[in-house]
Amino acid sequence: MWKTYNVTMHFISPFAASTPKNPKDIEAMIVNRAPARPPENAVPLEDLTARMIEEAQASEEAERGYATFLSNDNGLYYEARCVRGHIKDCANVLQAQLGVKALKSKVANRVYVQPARLYLDKQAPDGNETRIIHALTPKGPRSSFKTIDYVDKAVLNFQLKVLDDGVVTEEILQAIFDYGSVHGMGQERSQDWGKYDYTLSRAVA
Repeated sequence: MWKTYNVTMHFISPFAASTPKNPKDIEAMIVNRAPARPPENAVPLEDLTARMIEEAQASEEAERGYATFLSNDNGLYYEARCVRGHIKDCANVLQAQLGVKALKSKVANRVYVQPARLYLDKQAPDGNETRIIHALTPKGPRSSFKTIDYVDKAVLNFQLKVLDDGVVTEEILQAIFDYGSVHGMGQERSQDWGKYDYTLSRAVA
């Protein structure tokens, strides 16, 4: 039923964190992500929030908008769902060029990233940067600061499980990563962060 591929991303520019470090931001993010009708076996939002607060080492002292990495005893990690989101976003851009209608939906229903936690082989970020954000609000222009933790020379190793029905081919996967490697993954892509080289190979059964 499945084809399995091994993928390695070697980042050639800083790889930015994306998890809030302030508990209030974490709570707001989880509430916004929650489906309108959660499944019966869904983990309670309070438990998800508590876990993320712990693994982000979140603190009320952290400024709103601070982004960091999740971590546990094995070090910093990136969530597989974020890589899957990157793949779907790239598919959405490429569907017209590749001549495949609704490619994003086809990828969403056929391509899965595993394992759930992708470790960066780092125990702590390599640094952070603080930037000014300008935004238009109902009260007029406003400026604020945001701080982003990052990792240099990050490497992510993972597997893709792809439904073996001939819809999402290896050539399509290569096109997605060819585009994604230039587009970048994660925050601060406008600053040329998140760019990577990659390898994609069929896993030996």
